[in-house]
Amino acid sequence: MSSRSSATFNVSTIWHVVLPVVLLIVGTVGGLMLYLPGALRSAALESTLQSNVEVADQIKIIRGYYTTRVVAKALVTGAMQPSIDHEAEATGIPLPATFVKDISDLLSERDLQLALISPYPWPHRSERRMDNFQEVAWKAFQTDPDAVFAREEIINGQRVMRVAVADRMTAPACVSCHNNHPDSVRRDWQLNDVRAVMEVSKVVEPYLAGAELRSRYIISAVATVAALLIAVLLGIGLLVSRRTKEKNDAVRHLQYLAHHDAMTGLLSRSSFSELVSQEMGGRTAVAIHFVDLDRFKDINDCMGHDTGDELIKQTAERLKELCGEHHLLTRFGGDEFVIAQTNVAAPQDALVFGQAIVKGLAQPFTLSGHTINISASVGTGIADRQVTVDELVKRADIALYRAKTVGRNCNVLFTPDMQQVLTRRRRLETRIWEALHAQEFILFFQPILSARTKQLEGFEALIRLPDGFGEMISPGEFIPIAEEIGAISRIGDWVIRSACRFAATWPEHLTVSVNLSAAQFGRNFEADQGLVDVVLQALKDSGLDPHRLELEITESLVMERTDVVLSELKALRDLGVSIAMDDFGTGYSNLSSLWQLPFTKLKIDQSFAKSWRENAATVHPILDTIASLSRSLGVNLTAEGVETQEEDDLFTGLGCDQLQGYLFGRPLPPADMAAFLISHRTPSLEATTFEDWSSGSTGATKTA
Repeated sequence: MSSRSSATFNVSTIWHVVLPVVLLIVGTVGGLMLYLPGALRSAALESTLQSNVEVADQIKIIRGYYTTRVVAKALVTGAMQPSIDHEAEATGIPLPATFVKDISDLLSERDLQLALISPYPWPHRSERRMDNFQEVAWKAFQTDPDAVFAREEIINGQRVMRVAVADRMTAPACVSCHNNHPDSVRRDWQLNDVRAVMEVSKVVEPYLAGAELRSRYIISAVATVAALLIAVLLGIGLLVSRRTKEKNDAVRHLQYLAHHDAMTGLLSRSSFSELVSQEMGGRTAVAIHFVDLDRFKDINDCMGHDTGDELIKQTAERLKELCGEHHLLTRFGGDEFVIAQTNVAAPQDALVFGQAIVKGLAQPFTLSGHTINISASVGTGIADRQVTVDELVKRADIALYRAKTVGRNCNVLFTPDMQQVLTRRRRLETRIWEALHAQEFILFFQPILSARTKQLEGFEALIRLPDGFGEMISPGEFIPIAEEIGAISRIGDWVIRSACRFAATWPEHLTVSVNLSAAQFGRNFEADQGLVDVVLQALKDSGLDPHRLELEITESLVMERTDVVLSELKALRDLGVSIAMDDFGTGYSNLSSLWQLPFTKLKIDQSFAKSWRENAATVHPILDTIASLSRSLGVNLTAEGVETQEEDDLFTGLGCDQLQGYLFGRPLPPADMAAFLISHRTPSLEATTFEDWSSGSTGATKTA
């Protein structure tokens, strides 16, 4: 079947479904418009009738109570006498019927009429005669005293619901009163005789008007929903009935709908790689441009993540304009973008386009009412017949690294000599595995002091990696690589065990803090212990009191994997271990779930200290808010990155519990720990030797 016939079949099918559904909806709404007003009107009348019956029943109950508990006692004691003219007599009380008449007068003020009518009226009510409704009701009650007689009538121009019930002799005191009172016109009453018609009348126009109004609201709502549903169905029919686009456009459009970046709408990495592979399989050359914004972190830190997100979106739009319809664009994450330039005839073409990217992103951006100038670095790699998409992206990434190192705001073309960068990375990967197997990592310890007393309270454990030639490799360089190659979890477990062994040799009032990574959570492999098991075993092996161990976790990790992390954090808290949220204020905290997390401490990120130095007026209110939040949550607060006395005064004044930073001490190797402890006048050192402090881990001691 051809594509045209297939499309025709699809269009025919959709209209065969849509039109009957539309007709069904229209018919349903029409039927509802005819049925609902009458139904609600009937319901309103029925409700009024039942309300009147309930009023009559309540009056009977009240009168019965009055007859048996008041009138009967009055007759027995002789203290008071039931009387028609009770208001004029000092010892008179109302007869039960008079009592009902008084209630009737009160109810009339509420648009409700109560009448008690009998063929045997007492002298003071001799002028009252039954009308047709009451006479018919009286006759009906002679046959069935439990019957309810109701009728709608027009009285004084208003529709009234009249409801009558039999008024029976239900109490001996009532029978006695009627048979013995001098004014009674009949003296042969028996218990349960019908003595009168009790009628409750209520104007029903307000209830009918309310029913009509409700029917209008319901019909309007249903009609609105039906109209929207019909519009949606017709819209679907129209969309499906459109002709399919040209094959290549349709494929790219479907790829966009199925695989795109949530923030920018650009191609996902997988879709990008697939399309670039198709282009590289053709006869034209392809160049990859790896784009990274310079100083993007500063924008995030100083102006907030909302502004940073807006910058990413505007950057994507600007790159879309540069790419046009011929080149492919994706966002690799954060502020990194990758462009595949097609139809590259010569390296010069790639360099010209790379410079165009740099120039285009150098133009000012308008963000949150502010004009921002930011630059971009671009690394370019050109494909040859043997290279894959991933290898070409790596080439561009290597060239980007060179662009960053030579001053940023430029475009660098990959050359073979840059391969040494890739070689260094591979050597670093090898070094990480070697150090892990040989336990050659080293822990340094940075002091944490009490903000109030400036007494030493503990240390934060910071990992270092020797390069094997007497130098240290920066954690900022090897930690991301360790995460990528899957070694970070095992490294983190080693840090926990080593830190516990070190801390167990310190004075008992000192604590140790260890940073956790996302990879350490949610492990379910049979050959690998879970995080809780690792911590429990480390505490057991070292003999460290759980309350002296503090585990730090970043807020971004919690917000990304809340369900996974939460259960393990609670299990760790149950062990007695403290939990701190590190780098607080730099991630995307979900405050609605923050209270559920078992934290005992928040750590203000060190970037706030730097930002406060640059713009105190803007940053101080944020720090106030964080301090207030910690107090509200009932957790301790630690400030990191304290380097000056002014910052010490700032964070102490905010109510921080602890301070950490170069002002109080840089990270110390194990060999320097004893001297530092002695200089801070720690408690008695008689039971602990210099060798104990400097040998918390066999592997660490060897390396140090």
